[in-house]
Amino acid sequence: MVRTSAFRKKYFVLNKESDFRRGYADNIAITCDGISLHDSSRTGVYYTRIFDSRQRGMIWHRLCLTGEMPGESSCTVTVYASESLSLTEERTVEDLLSDKALTQREKDESLAYFCKATYNIPEDVLLFLAEGRFLWLKIELNTQAGQIPYIRRIQIYFPKQTWLSYLPEVYSIDRESASFLERYLAIFQTLSDDMSEQIEGTPGLLNPGAKPHDMLFELADWLSIENMELWNEKQLLYLIKHAHRFRAGRGTASCLKELTRLYTGTQAFITEYHQIQPFFDGGKQEKLLKRLYARHEWEFALLTGQEETGGKNPLPALRQIVDTAKPAHMKCRIILLKPCILLDQHSYLGINSVLGQYRPLKLDGRSEIPFSVIGSKNMRKADDTYEKSELFSI
Repeated sequence: MVRTSAFRKKYFVLNKESDFRRGYADNIAITCDGISLHDSSRTGVYYTRIFDSRQRGMIWHRLCLTGEMPGESSCTVTVYASESLSLTEERTVEDLLSDKALTQREKDESLAYFCKATYNIPEDVLLFLAEGRFLWLKIELNTQAGQIPYIRRIQIYFPKQTWLSYLPEVYSIDRESASFLERYLAIFQTLSDDMSEQIEGTPGLLNPGAKPHDMLFELADWLSIENMELWNEKQLLYLIKHAHRFRAGRGTASCLKELTRLYTGTQAFITEYHQIQPFFDGGKQEKLLKRLYARHEWEFALLTGQEETGGKNPLPALRQIVDTAKPAHMKCRIILLKPCILLDQHSYLGINSVLGQYRPLKLDGRSEIPFSVIGSKNMRKADDTYEKSELFSI
């Protein structure tokens, strides 16, 4: 892919699996992470696709490789450049590279004329010796003691642009001294170019959809998102995209309900003391409402389901989430709704209980006796058990 920076410098970049698959591999594994050796191979060779600058006499500028070379592993890169891709009237360089019948030695001999330079682990090198419209790379990976090297990204800049052109012409008269000055200035030019690219790409740092998984936590930390370890990647991405809204709505019922629904996957409900106060009668009904929802003005109840929590107890995580989002002076009672009907308990039609079709009991291995409690003593005992196991305060 050809790209142009804001400073009119063009470059080719290989950073996706589809980019690397356009090359030619021998004992090389190509994945979404880049290229590496096959597990059973100690050495491998990879040829990049041929890059076309569309300009004759092109002097290429810079090569940058990003990857890892653990232990005694190594990477050797050979740079080829040419004005034409024809080897004979009937054979081209592409035909040669894709010919699996040829040995590596035969390919090297046929391409020796086009070889411009060879580098060992070239993380960042100048390509001033490479001249020609077309350019391609040969990458040799070697491993020792089972430590596999890999390359994630390859970037080639063109055309040659140096700071020497900004100096008076007298600095370019002597070819030898001009070459030294050109390479010396390239040290600082590289630093300046890299910094300019980082500044130019700053907006991309704030785009969560374009960031890899391990960088989401860094961006979430910038936005002061708490309890990051509780959220999966999809949930964390949603929190980052809507961080401004959650920050503005912190301490409100709508914010609490949305965070709870995001974590549990089920709808959440909030009942506050002032909502049940009009129904107080000074007797049994008032006691029931206070037991189920809130006993004091500074207390409220958060009701949610647990169908999509993967069998895990969501209460410890919910405590942390609610504690960071609720008003500081308020006390929250988290109530997990179970899919059953209990008298004088949290049973809500269409939420945690539905009217289904009646099925008579059959001894067929697929039916079970439904759970039910009858009688005041048993009901009181069930109430106590339910309250102790399902009501929690923060």
